[in-house]
Amino acid sequence: MSRTPGAPEPAETTEAFERFVELLAAGPVGPEHPAAPGGPGLPSWLAQLAAALFHGQDEQAARRWALRVHTALGRLGGPVPFDVVHDWHARAVAPLLAEVSARRGGDGAAPDAVRRLHERALAGERATEAEWTEALGPALTQVYGHAYAYADAYATASVNARAYAMDNDYGEEKAAEFAAMYAKLNTDANARSYADANALANTRALAAAFARADERAFAEAYPFAYVHVYALADAERAEPAGRDERYRAACARLADGLAEALDRAAG
Repeated sequence: MSRTPGAPEPAETTEAFERFVELLAAGPVGPEHPAAPGGPGLPSWLAQLAAALFHGQDEQAARRWALRVHTALGRLGGPVPFDVVHDWHARAVAPLLAEVSARRGGDGAAPDAVRRLHERALAGERATEAEWTEALGPALTQVYGHAYAYADAYATASVNARAYAMDNDYGEEKAAEFAAMYAKLNTDANARSYADANALANTRALAAAFARADERAFAEAYPFAYVHVYALADAERAEPAGRDERYRAACARLADGLAEALDRAAG
């Protein structure tokens, strides 16, 4: 069987892939994450996203996905364009978050506004930083709110409130009423604070990165953390049972979306 001149030997390809897997298995470590030695060069933002998505899947699924990504990067044969970020958000992240919004009784307007800006960027129309900020603020507030572990926090607050009530001779019935009232008020307030604080902390950094298509700025916004919050937003339910499985399913869906975006970039 003939081989294309200059093409890597199968052993070389296998070795490069294993080094790539080792890089992903090492985990996302921030904007200085190195490229895999001898493998396809990875911008820091992609190394972070890929490592987070790798860890969010079952081992065998993660390896199969890593091979897809490694192959796409090899086909790309050069720098990874920032359009991959816009593509992934428009075609994978935004639809997932729109479904989460609908399931929570929302109209999906917040993630849809962000999706439209990513689609404009893919079409070559650069939105201003102010436009990104206006869209990202509500969207991030919503996604962080959905990602908040409400059921766990409510249960903890309820147990503590009931214990307080019983220690103060409320009686069973009044203690239960007090626990339910306190748990809702406390958990609602904490969830709002969590969502507002995280959105405030992250909106401007993301807006600047997206507006300028600045891969360094995006890397410094720690995109691996967004993988986690996007998946948690989908995984959290009123009933915590099955949360880990839902989290892995969300990561697998987001991972597929990233691989597809890289495939499209590679042509």
